[in-house]
Amino acid sequence: MKNIAAFILIGCVHSISTEAYDQPNVLLILADDMGVDSVSALNEKMGLKTPAIDRLVLDGMSFSDAHSTSAVCTPTRYSVLTGRYNWRSRLKRGIVHQWERPLIKNQRITLADMFNKKDYRTACIGKWHLGWLWPKKGGGTTEKLQEIDFTKTIRGGPNDHGFDYYFGDDVPNWPPYAWRENDQLIGQLSSHMKAGALTGVAAGPSVPNWNFNAVLSEYSKRADAYIRQQAEEKQPFFLYVPLPSPHTPIAPHEKFQGKSGVGPYGDFLLQTDDVVATLMKALEDSGQKNNTLVIFTCDNGTSPQAKFQQLDAAGVHLNEHWRGWKADAFEGGHRVPFVVQWPGKIQAGSHSTETITLADIMATCADVIGYQLPHDAGEDSVSLLPTWQGVPRSKPLHELVIHHSVSGHFAVRKGKWKLLFCHGSGGWSPPREAAAIKQKLPALQLYDLQQDPGETKNLHADYPDVVKNLRDELRRVIERGRSTPGPAVANDGGQLWWKGLPWKKAS
Repeated sequence: MKNIAAFILIGCVHSISTEAYDQPNVLLILADDMGVDSVSALNEKMGLKTPAIDRLVLDGMSFSDAHSTSAVCTPTRYSVLTGRYNWRSRLKRGIVHQWERPLIKNQRITLADMFNKKDYRTACIGKWHLGWLWPKKGGGTTEKLQEIDFTKTIRGGPNDHGFDYYFGDDVPNWPPYAWRENDQLIGQLSSHMKAGALTGVAAGPSVPNWNFNAVLSEYSKRADAYIRQQAEEKQPFFLYVPLPSPHTPIAPHEKFQGKSGVGPYGDFLLQTDDVVATLMKALEDSGQKNNTLVIFTCDNGTSPQAKFQQLDAAGVHLNEHWRGWKADAFEGGHRVPFVVQWPGKIQAGSHSTETITLADIMATCADVIGYQLPHDAGEDSVSLLPTWQGVPRSKPLHELVIHHSVSGHFAVRKGKWKLLFCHGSGGWSPPREAAAIKQKLPALQLYDLQQDPGETKNLHADYPDVVKNLRDELRRVIERGRSTPGPAVANDGGQLWWKGLPWKKAS
């Protein structure tokens, strides 16, 4: 037994429960392109059922104001594993691209590093999408496909960032199309995948007969087996399962094809829910459910590849409550499901309206396992553990929450106010930036989400003091290198300004 009486959270002591408990296993499931309206327990008009995730909602705590730190995948994955906003790194917009070097620096403490230091077994089974050190023919590393030697060890991935074990295919719609176990590819890349084999699929080297429809099923089997295997071990485990679904390529297993009655996307969404069911059954069958903290969430909002109009016509509504979708600064780009279950520690059927981000997972897990984060780790992470335990609060967990779109546009949230520093969506939904500028829409959008959750009435001209305050607070958070209490730290490269920030560079 390990006593956890008080936890130190980035420069300030936060006293919580004095109850002692065994260090729990932690299962973190991160879906891909699945907004909050894609869970039937959280959207009464969804039109499909997600029974496994609904069960988590029933047995645990759900959050209605949870946000990915970015509206696209790589930057959010960075935040999940580091507790830090991605724009503090070199990634100021977009994603890490094919053959690109790692985004997480070697010296940065990750979520897996933290668990490792507390004697946890750590595993990542699924989509990485944070870059690799691709081995170059003749030595060194490269970011050019024609120079890569795929027979050599591929470093810079999960094994170099705290994970004892990794299995996956990195990004399911990018080459190389082959399974990877730890830092080695499995099989010979003797085939070539054609671009557009399925929507979103890029051309590149492949093992023979690569089957996109088998990917999600294989992840489910591997994670299931890992959980059951850990029942034989004496050490607790941290298992990170970043699913590739329902992101493109939309490739449901044959067992799920036709199951939704609304097409492949609906089928893939139901298979995603089934993965959750499989892993929860593994915990229960192996006697580990009561000592496992389960977190289910997603990296950003639902993609337009879902084909909303077709789904709406079929009675399935996946962007019912929030404006916009994946890539946007609008709520639909980054408001995501966040559900936690921890038997005996989190009240079943409970709910929170706190504004949180996925960066908070790091400080929360640090509290759970009794790990003290140093001042230069988890700079944007706040512990949710008191909220899970029902500890009353007199003020919000976050003074400020910052959103980020695919094109690097910022939005700032404080209480009911949300300020967007873009003319349009900042992403892919209409109006896109070029069209919004052509329409002469203002460069600022201020919304009262309490009165106008659909972001329909721009109030920036009516509340100039609110606009100024939020802009000033954004600048303060960027220049301090952190959004939490504690000493100021540096952004990567010591950057205080870059193109896209809503103020001029200091002379």
